[in-house]
Amino acid sequence: MNERIALAVDDASANRDFLERLLRGAKFKVLGAGTGAAALKAVAGLDRLELAVVDWKLPDTTGLELACAIRARFPDTYLVIATMYDERSMMEGAFDKGCNVFLVKPHGFMELFQRLMTSDIATLRAGPNTIIDQFGPRLFKAATGTFPKVAKESASGSTG
Repeated sequence: MNERIALAVDDASANRDFLERLLRGAKFKVLGAGTGAAALKAVAGLDRLELAVVDWKLPDTTGLELACAIRARFPDTYLVIATMYDERSMMEGAFDKGCNVFLVKPHGFMELFQRLMTSDIATLRAGPNTIIDQFGPRLFKAATGTFPKVAKESASGSTG
C-alpha cells in the first residue's frame, strides 16, 4: 500500500504539533512546517501529496497564497484551510482558490480526523466544498449575488 503523505502548516508550534499528532493518528506520514517557504521546501521532492492543512495566517505569506501554490503543484491534494476566523468572505476566497475544506479552529479538527479515518481521500476530494466549524460540517453555498425582490409600487404610486 502506498504511503499517505500529509502536510501540516501552522506557525504556532503547539497548533502544528497537535495537528501532526492528529494526522499521524489518521495513518498519514506527516511533514510539518511553520512558514510557507518551509512548507514548499518540505514538499519539493514529492510526486504526490494526499492532504495539506494550511493555516490562514503565516509569517511569510498568506495561507491562501500557499494553498494556491500547493494546488498548482499537486492538483489532487485534499486541501484544508484552517483559521480561527469564521468569515464568509474568507470562505469564499478559499473555495474560489480550490480549497476543499474551510476549517474553523479549534472546533473542526476532530471532525476532520473522523472524515480521514472513515473515507478515502479520493472520495473526500470528490465531495462538495465543506465548512467545518463549531456547528459541525456543512456544505458551502456560494453567494448568488442576487437580492430578494422588492414589492412593486401599486397603480396609485403608493408602496403601501
